[in-house]
Amino acid sequence: MNISINTENQSVMSDLMRAGSVVQQLEQQGVTVLSVITRQGKPCIHIARHSYCDALIRDGKAAYQYFNQNKGKQGVFDTLGCRVYWSESIH
Repeated sequence: MNISINTENQSVMSDLMRAGSVVQQLEQQGVTVLSVITRQGKPCIHIARHSYCDALIRDGKAAYQYFNQNKGKQGVFDTLGCRVYWSESIH
């Protein structure tokens, strides 16, 4: 089997390596990673809400995005070319 690495494959591999680095950093903080996907060439990492998230919001390193007519919100921050997000419910 002859496998060649083309430009598209290199891009995907680069995305996965960046995501892997971010996942390791999150694990060191005790954060649970729920999933990793790529959207338009940017890895998106879904995590479970954790006290680390609260600290990021408090320090201005993460922000909330509101959606569904302010009935839902999620926290979000970017690091190493990846988007990290978590869901929070609003009652």
